[in-house]
Amino acid sequence: MDRIQVIRERLEERRERFGQHEMDHLLKEGFTECLSALAEQVEFEAATLYLVLRNSKMLHRVADYNGGVNFIERVRFDHGYGLSAWVAQKQRPIYLPDIHRGSRHGVNPIRSYLSLPIVIHDDLVGVINFAHTKPHAFERTEMLLIRKFIENLKPIIKLFYRYHGNARYEEKDIDRR
Repeated sequence: MDRIQVIRERLEERRERFGQHEMDHLLKEGFTECLSALAEQVEFEAATLYLVLRNSKMLHRVADYNGGVNFIERVRFDHGYGLSAWVAQKQRPIYLPDIHRGSRHGVNPIRSYLSLPIVIHDDLVGVINFAHTKPHAFERTEMLLIRKFIENLKPIIKLFYRYHGNARYEEKDIDRR
């Protein structure tokens, strides 16, 4: 996870030189790079990171790995569409270890799905999803690495909220507790 620290330091260094729009773009690139770094340690086919927007309290897709993933995208919940919005609403993870889907879902259908809420000081700030074509892809070892990844990602999420105009939380709100 040292690579995530390097990404964070690089983003912190650039924050003084760039405006909000440029920094927002750099942060999204940083999140995507972080997902790629995690893919070197945990095997998964696709991933998506969502953050909660302040004004609407809706999930905002900020990064994808290999096209991203979200189940039941046509179903609306309080925080948006899909299973990610349900996870945000309930603030409970979902792990589907062995999904049996028919042949209509292509040659390599998703067999494992994991969706985790991201919480900082009891406040929901986002949701992250993972998918794999093999069943039982996210067991104990993978879960521990993913949870460590989320903890390492939180400083970058705080930086995003500092620069993103529609962010749900300002840094002072997150750090005050």
